[in-house]
Amino acid sequence: MKNIQGLLRQYRQDTRGNVMMLMALVIVAIMGLAGFAIDLRYTISQKEKVQYALDSAVLAGALERQKGRTEAEVKAEVREYAGSLINMQGGGLSCSAISVVLDDVSEDINASINCMQPTFISQIMGQDHLSFAVSTASTYSVGKVDVAFVFDVSGSMNSYSRLSLLKTAANAAFDTLLPDDKPDDKTIRIAVTTYNNSVNAGSYINSVTDGVSLAADASNFAASGNFNSHNGKRMYDSATGKRFFYYQTGTCTDYGYCDQWSNWDWDPARRKYEDVSVPSSCVYERTGSQADSDAIPGSLAWIGAANPEWNFSDSDRDKYRGWQEVAYGGANSNTGAYRNNYATCRDSGPVPLTDDKNALKTHVNSLTAGGGTAGHLGIAWGWYLISPNWKSIWPTASEPWAYDEVNATKALILMTDGDFNAQHSSAGKGSFQQSMDLCDKMKAPPSKVTIYTVGFQVPSSVQKTGDGRTILEYCATSPAFAYSASDGDELLQVYKEIAQSIADLRIKQ
Repeated sequence: MKNIQGLLRQYRQDTRGNVMMLMALVIVAIMGLAGFAIDLRYTISQKEKVQYALDSAVLAGALERQKGRTEAEVKAEVREYAGSLINMQGGGLSCSAISVVLDDVSEDINASINCMQPTFISQIMGQDHLSFAVSTASTYSVGKVDVAFVFDVSGSMNSYSRLSLLKTAANAAFDTLLPDDKPDDKTIRIAVTTYNNSVNAGSYINSVTDGVSLAADASNFAASGNFNSHNGKRMYDSATGKRFFYYQTGTCTDYGYCDQWSNWDWDPARRKYEDVSVPSSCVYERTGSQADSDAIPGSLAWIGAANPEWNFSDSDRDKYRGWQEVAYGGANSNTGAYRNNYATCRDSGPVPLTDDKNALKTHVNSLTAGGGTAGHLGIAWGWYLISPNWKSIWPTASEPWAYDEVNATKALILMTDGDFNAQHSSAGKGSFQQSMDLCDKMKAPPSKVTIYTVGFQVPSSVQKTGDGRTILEYCATSPAFAYSASDGDELLQVYKEIAQSIADLRIKQ
């Protein structure tokens, strides 16, 4: 009996078998966890590939939608595109049919899919597959874009065929943004403005400047006062409605040139713009509290009407010659009668937003160049053309989208070949600083305009900011949006790339 009890006691105390059993269980568990981790990691990788496939398919579908494809065709494109990519993944992956829903309100494309990935090691633990779902909700949709092209037409653009090369590049950009096979859905429109030392407001001159009517016997002081006041007024004859300016009275005391026996006096005279061949629709910058804004023209926000300045600061002989030229014809800025630096501009006025590609090409192909480089004026007018605050100025069909319009984007493309070096005497700050201020406001909310810049054969000596940036680098939305070109081929490629980038902005990211 004692022997039996001893054997039982020895059996209870012997733990060697228990350890082996526990070790076997632990090893199996560790292998199972390791196997599950490997299978999970592989499944996550497969899910990422499916997500990429679905995202890419939705983008492809949105592009097809832009081309005018029907809802059924877009859905088929998404399913076929994603399906072909998913089938390439291998590993036994199997997925359900892709669900595609097009939202008629937001124009979003929504897609989703469920997939199963067979396991390899976890099967020994009874887990023969892992499931996952992928969806792309409100990721891409057709959008609306207002684009403003701002072209430098200063005198230097006549050198090295720059203007001709610019026209070729601009036409290529129009073709990219407004392809012939795209339906006329009005979702993308283009505006154009040019600048040299001033801007031609064209037929919009009366809407953007403050006019003042002066009687025929108004004093020279009344006219000069309006010229020198805040944002020079558009002065016109109350009887005829034609614009004019005054010149000074004076006495010629140069006996070698005037009447040698007596002084020669002349009276104030009024000359119409037409009499001295001065353009009547040139404008310069605002100089008031709204100078760097896109406020609608009005009190404290009028655009400056470009009146010429009389150049009677030299000798009596020049004054006398100037008077004779004005009185009897032949007056011009080259002979000393007056300075019209701010009152001369190119014939090309602004082109409000349009999707008429032929009209845009015709306008650009007619551009001529000459004068200085007041780049800030180009920036300002590019902004005005796409600003909803100016919608009452432009034709109804050219009214810009509101800043908070759903899926709407605004872009401006600024081009120059040199330094910004011209500004009106009333501005108080140079073209470079005005450009910086305008770009800061334009890129900030609520405007949030995307700015692309193009420097064409710009010399390294151009003015720079304190941190070493050119105005083109400063104004661009990011460094990637600041382009440069050294020849015609590069300029053509740059404009094509920018146009394609803007076209892609129509896909809501």
